[in-house]
Amino acid sequence: MMNKSLFVFISVLTLTLTGCGSSEDNPPSLDSVSPAAPTFKLKPESVTQEAFATFEFVADDAVNFECQLDGGHVTDCSSPLFLYPLSPQEHQLSVWSLDINGKRSEVAIAQWRVSSVFSGGSGTGVHADLVATEVQPTLAAEDSWRGIFRINCDFAHAGYNDPIVFPGQANAGHLHRFYGNTLVDENTDTTSLLTSGESSCQGNELNRSSYWIPALLAPSYDLQTGERMLDAQGEPAWHVVPAVVGNDEETHEIFYYSAGVDDLESIQTIPLGLKMIAGNHMAQPGNEQDSAVVRWHCQSWESTDAGNPRWSTGIPECREPDRLRMDIFFPSCWNGVDLDSYDHKSHLAYPINTGGPQGSVCPASHPVPIIRVSFHYAFGVKPEVSDPETNSSRGWRLASDRYEVTPFTPGGMSLHGDWFNAWHPEVLETVLKECIQQRLDCHDGNLANGFRLSGTRPGTQSEAAVINMGLGY
Repeated sequence: MMNKSLFVFISVLTLTLTGCGSSEDNPPSLDSVSPAAPTFKLKPESVTQEAFATFEFVADDAVNFECQLDGGHVTDCSSPLFLYPLSPQEHQLSVWSLDINGKRSEVAIAQWRVSSVFSGGSGTGVHADLVATEVQPTLAAEDSWRGIFRINCDFAHAGYNDPIVFPGQANAGHLHRFYGNTLVDENTDTTSLLTSGESSCQGNELNRSSYWIPALLAPSYDLQTGERMLDAQGEPAWHVVPAVVGNDEETHEIFYYSAGVDDLESIQTIPLGLKMIAGNHMAQPGNEQDSAVVRWHCQSWESTDAGNPRWSTGIPECREPDRLRMDIFFPSCWNGVDLDSYDHKSHLAYPINTGGPQGSVCPASHPVPIIRVSFHYAFGVKPEVSDPETNSSRGWRLASDRYEVTPFTPGGMSLHGDWFNAWHPEVLETVLKECIQQRLDCHDGNLANGFRLSGTRPGTQSEAAVINMGLGY
């Protein structure tokens, strides 16, 4: 099998550079050179810790360009050129211009070094979003996670955008609450996610990934009279139930990275730019979801997979001062090729349990085990959001629920989540090697190598009006 980091590197580079021209292994001939050599208008600093690079280049009379990265294939390319992922090492980009007759110029060369975020080197130190720690994670509990890494995130912002399902379309989705990259909107793509914005999660620029879920809504009541309130259109009013999120004083991990298969050494890191959705936004009564994928429970139930698998497909009535808990488990078997698919799910699959000594493995259709992503939120059942008659979560719904919620038909059956990967690859590789494959329980962004991720920070925390029960415009 091809080396996993090389495989991802070649896949992304091919998408970036390949055109309809040559696929030579050696630099082109300089016979009858006439066009001007390219000039770089933008290139990386000589030493950087970024795992990507952006180039801009021009040349008089050029009708095409050819590029070669680190002595690899020579391929057609164009400016601007975005390359990722780039491993910590010396790199060289060679660029030639071609004129209308196909004659090649002399080569223009850009050289730079990607330095490790942990050790730094000449021109860099340890990355600013890493904090030295003497705390060493303990082994994961038996009959629990095989190995796990947990991070805290603050709320970033809310909106009716969805850059995976409705790219480029403003206000085309239901109401979402976003965590992670603070600049995510309908126009977010792989390049913008990797190169811009801070993060509301631990690790800041080392974790520009974006995480989002449909907003959880509670009926609005007058806290004095207990009467149901109406919105500006005379319809029953709703308001958002905020999640309990972590910060530097209160640890409450909401995003986990763990093992979905039993053979931990077979797990690969997640390729940059991977998009995925877990759960079914169209689920409803009579079409409930599998609790192995999405589920609800009251925190007081003390539910566990091993000892007390008490889960609900809809939102249970958790009473004050309990917390409503939500779990979403993403697929962790990749087809090894695609970073997205038509339904944002088909390029991935869930592991299958063989019932034998191999335990859980990936199916032949999706043979590459990757790190498993999961979301785990808690929502406080408090007087300002609870049902005044029962002091519970009765009547709560998701912005994606497309059915009537009643005391006998709970909301939340359309539970789902979206994830778009923009982790620094060296850090995510460390999560895999030091935490998951060592069977550790790494809390609070602890990387088990003497460093932990920097703390959380708020995004704009901008809210959006609840329109049409959160279903949107």
